[in-house]
Amino acid sequence: MNFKHIMMVLLLSLSVSGMVYAAGSPINEDYTALIALGDKMLAASKASDASTFAIVATEASDVAKVQGNKGNSPRLQRISTKIKQAKKSVKAGDFPQATTLIEEALAEMKKTNAAPQWGGNVPTE
Repeated sequence: MNFKHIMMVLLLSLSVSGMVYAAGSPINEDYTALIALGDKMLAASKASDASTFAIVATEASDVAKVQGNKGNSPRLQRISTKIKQAKKSVKAGDFPQATTLIEEALAEMKKTNAAPQWGGNVPTE
């Protein structure tokens, strides 16, 4: 075997192992900015303040969009969808619905990532 062939095999094996590691790693996201904005939206919806809610909801949508550009997260998609639905509810004057949607979004943001179950194992308790 030639030195070039050995080097090629080594580089290919390293690149494949790097891809496998990246595909299996969990998405760790920081929702602290969104949680703070969610609390402001919740307070505005409970106070029936449509203008403040719209401003904060637009800012939260922008933050979610920036975080979404860093990676494709299903949780972040659910959160941003609830924020958009809440904004539409406030425009329609349905503040209780907006409050419910923001509370659901906050609950989604505060969820912890479950430990990965490699190989489809089901934990027994």
